[in-house]
Amino acid sequence: MGFWPVTKRVVKDSDIVLLILDVRMPELSMNKELERIIDIHKKRLIYVFNKIDVVSLEHLDSVKKKFPGAFFVSGTKNIGVGALKKYLLMTAKRMKIKDPKIGVVGYPNVGKSAIINALAKRARAKVAAFAGTTKGIQWIKAGGLMVLDSPGVIQMEDSERGLGVLGAKSIEKIKNVEKIAFEIIQKLVDHDKTILENCYKLSINKEDYGVILEKIGKKKGFLLKGGVVDERRAALLIVKDWHEGKLRI
Repeated sequence: MGFWPVTKRVVKDSDIVLLILDVRMPELSMNKELERIIDIHKKRLIYVFNKIDVVSLEHLDSVKKKFPGAFFVSGTKNIGVGALKKYLLMTAKRMKIKDPKIGVVGYPNVGKSAIINALAKRARAKVAAFAGTTKGIQWIKAGGLMVLDSPGVIQMEDSERGLGVLGAKSIEKIKNVEKIAFEIIQKLVDHDKTILENCYKLSINKEDYGVILEKIGKKKGFLLKGGVVDERRAALLIVKDWHEGKLRI
């Protein structure tokens, strides 16, 4: 069964839907089609921004101002999940729902399974550092809640570059990983170039992103014959470090 049929079923069968988002890239991890489906079925939607443990307080505060009423958590560090669970139980009580069913949706690799595990206080859903771990639908018992897990959703028109930066598509399957690395470099340089400098132990001036990529490749010894930098290998490292939270905004 494809992504959309499963996700539509999750939304339809749930009383409350949690849309899990990556706090590093709020707008990029949104999904208009998914929100439209939730609205059609008249379900209660709650934004949950995950991975707050890999961003600065400054960035976190800026996202909180843009999305008042959303929840901000770290599924892997179990931060803010208790407050989310308490809110879900209170909301279900106000809705007069005895056994609330909670749907969990979002792109692959935003941390849906980690949040479910934190809600349930035990590892019942699979967790992995690559996209698309969860297959099909599974119910997870989480105290007074029944949580319905689903695979991530991907819009057909979403760009490979956007999905690569978000981590919703495995980097090994991306043809031009250099473009994704450039996108990450741009984001980090615009925010604070010292993030790259400290991570890779080098200095960055006002340089082209390709030059920065080469510098990182040379620093790591990613060289081909003739001393030419292996740009794809350097790009893969940057994207991997971004996905794993080693490069933090």
